[in-house]
Order: sequence, then C-alpha cells, then structure tokens
Amino acid sequence: MNLELFIVKKIAFSSRKSFSSFIIRIAIAAVALSLSTMIIATSLVNGFQKEIRNKVLGFWSHLEIVPFSLSKSLQEESVYRYQDFYKDKSIIPEAKHIQVTALKGGLLKTDEDFEGIVLKGVGNDFDWSNFKPYMRQGDTIAAESELSKRDIIISKATANRLRLKLGDKLIVAFMGKSIRNRPFKVKGIYETGLDDFDKKYALVDIGVIQDLNNWGKDTVGGFEVFLKEQNLFKSRGRAYFLTLFGGLMSKETIDQMRQDPLEQIGESVYTRINNSKLDVQTIKSLNPGIFDWLDLQTMNELIILSLMVIVAAINMITALLILILERTNMIGIMKALGSNNMSIRRIFLYYSAFIIGIGLVIGNVFGVGLCLLEKYYHLIKLDQDSYYLSYAPVEINWGWIIILNIGTILVTLLLLILPSILVSKISPVKAIRFE
Repeated sequence: MNLELFIVKKIAFSSRKSFSSFIIRIAIAAVALSLSTMIIATSLVNGFQKEIRNKVLGFWSHLEIVPFSLSKSLQEESVYRYQDFYKDKSIIPEAKHIQVTALKGGLLKTDEDFEGIVLKGVGNDFDWSNFKPYMRQGDTIAAESELSKRDIIISKATANRLRLKLGDKLIVAFMGKSIRNRPFKVKGIYETGLDDFDKKYALVDIGVIQDLNNWGKDTVGGFEVFLKEQNLFKSRGRAYFLTLFGGLMSKETIDQMRQDPLEQIGESVYTRINNSKLDVQTIKSLNPGIFDWLDLQTMNELIILSLMVIVAAINMITALLILILERTNMIGIMKALGSNNMSIRRIFLYYSAFIIGIGLVIGNVFGVGLCLLEKYYHLIKLDQDSYYLSYAPVEINWGWIIILNIGTILVTLLLLILPSILVSKISPVKAIRFE
C-alpha cells in the first residue's frame, strides 16, 4: 500500500480535535463556495447569452442580404426576388433557411391615439418556428394571400400603449407625395422583451409593402439568411485564453483568434453572391448594443471565475501551512526514520487534494442544485426593461462544469507546491522537540 496515502487516511479520519480541523472545515467551505459561485455565474452567463440571442434571432436572421445603400432611411430600395442564391441553396451551404422581407415606415392610428411604426413584410417562405415562442395572443399571418393583406401582428407594448386587443381595427398612414391610409385588423400580439423591437415593429404581409412601393410580386426589400447550428459567435473559451495569454502571442495570431465566426461567414457569403448591388450585414452589426452587452457579460464572468479560484487557493494555502506547523513533530519523526522531503511533501499534497475533493463535491451539489431550482422555478425575477428578460435564465453546460472542476484542482494544487517546500526546511532534531 502507498505509505503517503496510508498516512493521509489516518490523519484525515482521525477523531482528534485540533485547531487545524476548524481550519480544514473553513478550507472545504471556501472551495465549495468558490466552485458553486463559478457554476452559478457560468450557467447564468450561458443562459443570458442563449436566451437573448434566441430573442434577437426570433425577429431577425444571422445575415441580411439587402440592396447596397449609403442612406440610413427605411428600406425603399428593391431587389429581384429570385436571385441565384435564393433558388440554389448550394451557393450558401451554411444557410438553414433563406426568406424574403421588406420594411416600410408608417404612422399607426386609432380613434384615440397614434404612434410611429415600422412594418416588416413577411412572405410565404417566412419561418414562423423562430417567432412563435414570442406570440402571446392570436395567430400568424397566411402571407401572400388576399385574405392576409389586412392582418397585422403588433407587439404587446404597442397594444398596451394604444389600448388595442385581438380583432381591433386600426389605420396605418404612409407618407409620400400624398398620405395613404391602409386599414388593418389585429391578428396577433407578440412580446420579445427587447424594447428596440417591441416598441418599433409590426408584422404584415409583404404584399402590402409591395403594393405601397409599386413593386411587382417578384420584387422584395431583401433576404434574411438563417445559418445552420454551429459556433456562430465568439467562443468564450477563446476570449478567456486571449485575456490570460494574449500578451505572449503575436499580433497576427491575436487578430486571427479575435475574428468573429459570424463576420467571417458574412464576408464569405458576400464574395460568393458576387453582386456589387447587394450588401451582406450580420445581426451583430445591425444590433451592436445588445451583442456588446453580451460580450461584456463574458468579461464579468472571467473576473468572477478568477476571483473565486484565488479565494479557494488562498484558503488552501493557509490550511496547508497550518497543517504543516501542527504536524511538525510528525515530520521530524518521519525524517529521523529515513523519509525524504519529497515523500513528506506528497503526504500534505495528498491531504490537500482530499480536502479539495470534498469541497468540490459539496460545491457541485450546491451549485448545480441552485441552478436547477432557478431553471425550473424561475425564483430570481428581473426587470425586463433593463435585462430583456423577466427572470434570470440558466443554461447548465456540463462541459464547462467539468472544466471548472479540473481547473480548480490543477490551479490550487500547483499553488500548493510552494508552501509544501516548507517541509524541507524543518530540522528533524528541532521538530521532534517541537511542541
């Protein structure tokens, strides 16, 4: 049997009361608290990023292919619907779905009030599966049919402000050489929780916008491209690596690692469609504020993880030093019996690993348990206007949890090597006489 492990078992399971036993309990609690905090922080950041991206992608697509324009006005330019990339899916193999769209600004009026609105036209190829999770009342539009040209889907925020409900009639006025009024009936009410969308957009049949702009049925405002499931956004692991080790790498390597996968796909698609009249825009370039906010959460997460590992390491270093001092007499006896410094150091490192292991088990149970409670019961409520969500979302990533456990063990044990060197400084004669 391994001598060091045998001694560790005797020490660890000893019923003798001592000051070190109190310190060990504190060290276990520190490791458990640190790991559970890291698990909760990681799960919350995962949840926020996933839910908000899903909300944005429920309304917009990963890529937009639109007529090239220097103006920032609402879409008035048009493009032929049956482009090669629309008919031939092999031109953009990364695409899961491509659909047509168009935008038109107007003034939504009721008998008592009015407000500005942007109508988003949807065609019969519109993928409602992305949008349906945010429908609160009513039904979707049967696009590109005569019956649907009077249907409109408005946001819950708009419905509340103008006191509208399902089935109500309203007027949308469109400015131009003359004011044109179009009657609509509320077919559905949606809510994404994203104020930039909810306060601004309503959905109508794309035929309405085609008629208003005097376009033919083969003319649209642009295309929305939904990409296949893959790592379309910057990897958090890569962001952590650049933050920690970026100073050791060349500028070219850093620039390459910082390239956004979505931007790379967008540039590649622009090259492949090979049409100087069309521009390719990514969801991140269209909504920089939201995605910059999400990237900031990644940095906050890194700070929390670093602080928690440091807290766990400091507590373990303190506990190890106290263990060594309390066992000074034992160290002297073992040295007198012929044990070398490395063997004795291994005893204390094994003991530290045992303490860390107990802390990790408790931390995993506590952290994952709290995450599961929040995931299924939504105990933490949020201000939707500030956080885009009414509760704190949780997404448990078991891969990240394994990495956190392994990382905590490695970092803590590596830092414990230095204080364990104290063993080699202890003289056998003085240690045996030490009380």
